[in-house]
Amino acid sequence: MLQNEIYVGSMVQGRQYTPSYRSKKREPIPKEDWVVVPDMHEPIISRELFDEAQKRLIARKKTIKAKDKDEPALFAGLFYCEACGTSMKLGVSQQKYFYYMCGRSQAIGTVACSSHYINRDTLYQVVQEDIKRNAKLFSEDAEKAAQKLMELKCADQQKQTTTMKRDLASAKKRLADLDVKLKRTYEDNMSGKLPDHIFTMFIADYDTERATLKANIAEMEKTLEKVRDTKADIERFADLIRKYTSFEKLDRFMLHELIDRITIYETPGMGRCRKGKEKRITIYYKFVGAIQ
Repeated sequence: MLQNEIYVGSMVQGRQYTPSYRSKKREPIPKEDWVVVPDMHEPIISRELFDEAQKRLIARKKTIKAKDKDEPALFAGLFYCEACGTSMKLGVSQQKYFYYMCGRSQAIGTVACSSHYINRDTLYQVVQEDIKRNAKLFSEDAEKAAQKLMELKCADQQKQTTTMKRDLASAKKRLADLDVKLKRTYEDNMSGKLPDHIFTMFIADYDTERATLKANIAEMEKTLEKVRDTKADIERFADLIRKYTSFEKLDRFMLHELIDRITIYETPGMGRCRKGKEKRITIYYKFVGAIQ
């Protein structure tokens, strides 16, 4: 049920096939070969909620054997290689410590992608500190933290908001005036007060200005909507992150509630054993994306 796309409005066909007409046995078809037609009926749940459920199902399944017990893969479904997009694979060394490396590099070799090798404890510490830092910022001064995040996400649009609202009102007024003038022009032409060649010229000018105004209005409304949506998303994130002002350790529920994905990028030419190697870890939070 949790993996059935029918609940998001899609129609799925071609999941199984019959190898022979002589047999009634049905064989499964790989998921990538299914025929999925979206928006065939009214969805019961949103696509976002469905996709989130798939991530959590994946995270539940991933464990690794160590010292005769299952070790939960804390970052399963969240941690990816930024260079190739492949998920980072959890492994355990002969010395019994955990590490992550690029799944593509692990499967094919460094010719395909750098290993992006990182100790799990190092990743744990980075993520834990970043969550605590942001939780503290939004708990101590939520307004200031939200304003800084707004500037990071849409600084230019936010600065232009006041002017854009005024320009939008002016453009809508001018559009309404044009519609009135257009009606009068038609009436004057029908009554014979306005010659046809003058009428044609006026109509062409009106149409050109109306088209320009409509395009400008649509663009300004889109920009203002983006600012409003960003502000709403930041408020949602603020409410979420403040829940974790004080915690002792990370858990999978916390990570999947707060974080959309984590990526790692390794400086080209810096191999695993090179001194001075650099790795950049980026945390993309729910609603707001990367904050740093």
